[in-house]
Amino acid sequence: MMKFLLKKFSLTTFAIFAMLLFIGLLFSSKVLAGPTSTSYQIIDYGFGAGGISTTSGTSNYLLQGTVGELEMASLSSSTYMVWPGLTYTLQATVSAAPTFTNPANYYNKLQLSINQGGNLSDTIYAIGISTDGFVSDSRYVQADGTLGGPPVWNTYAVWQPSANPVIIIGLTPGTTYYARIVTGKGTFTKGPPGPAVAASTVNPTFTYSLQTTNQTNPPFAVGIGVVNGGQVTTSWQKIIAIISTNSNNGGTVYINGANSGLKSTQTSHTIASVQNDLSSGGVTEGYGARGVSVSASVGSMELLSPYNLGGNNVGPVNTSKNPIADSFSAPVSIGQVNFELKAKAATSTLAATDYSDTVTVVASGSF
Repeated sequence: MMKFLLKKFSLTTFAIFAMLLFIGLLFSSKVLAGPTSTSYQIIDYGFGAGGISTTSGTSNYLLQGTVGELEMASLSSSTYMVWPGLTYTLQATVSAAPTFTNPANYYNKLQLSINQGGNLSDTIYAIGISTDGFVSDSRYVQADGTLGGPPVWNTYAVWQPSANPVIIIGLTPGTTYYARIVTGKGTFTKGPPGPAVAASTVNPTFTYSLQTTNQTNPPFAVGIGVVNGGQVTTSWQKIIAIISTNSNNGGTVYINGANSGLKSTQTSHTIASVQNDLSSGGVTEGYGARGVSVSASVGSMELLSPYNLGGNNVGPVNTSKNPIADSFSAPVSIGQVNFELKAKAATSTLAATDYSDTVTVVASGSF
């Protein structure tokens, strides 16, 4: 009887153990199951990267180590990429294409604005520049706006204070450039470059023409007429110089005279060029030029001293190239300056019919 009871107890214990094992398997299956719906079940999944990160270093080296999940695989298409895992979580968002333009027909500079997208204010950016779409030429904008080899990393606020565009300088005229942005965050988190966009510099331009109020083709003759002793006489025609240039430093108009005055071979006398008010009683005779007006269709022009005074105040017309007007050190289109010649003879000046001067008007752009 004792043996029977022991045997029965053993069988019962086994049955109970088997039942518990089956129930345990059922519970284990439920615990290990992933999120499910009526149609799908996620077998393997995780939330976050987990693990810990630590940073250690010396004055010369820095090591950042991470223990935990690391996933480098990604799903991608020609337009979008999914970046799972800790590495991509640390990285800043890939920057969208920048705004890259030539807003004023620049020949040696271009303008760029970074597209921040959803990046935070501490995100840093490097601006890549290339002339061949980053095939073999890959340079970076430096802190001073020039191009160089190593990338320069700055925040948006540093690159574009008050949201002003970045001006890239020292470029080659008539060249297409490509720009793209690389983003970074922290010490070891440089992401891949964003899409590239193109903009082109133009070639330097400068045009110049000269005419008078009654002549459009050379040679030009400007008549002063009869100059009476003690009186100021003004030329019948105005001289008109017209310039257009995309020069960063603008254009300037200069005048000079071959004789430094009105010279007569008949009398061997010259009414000398002066810088003075011909109406003044202290000036017995003299000759010079006075600016009348300036204008421009794009940009602006200005008369320069001493040619910008009114009345009978004149500037010199001597053998030096004297600047009479400029475009305020900026590009200008159809910048025009009108000026006239004035003369005064003394009562003792010898009469003659050949008092004359050859006036040269030149213009230049400062590239």
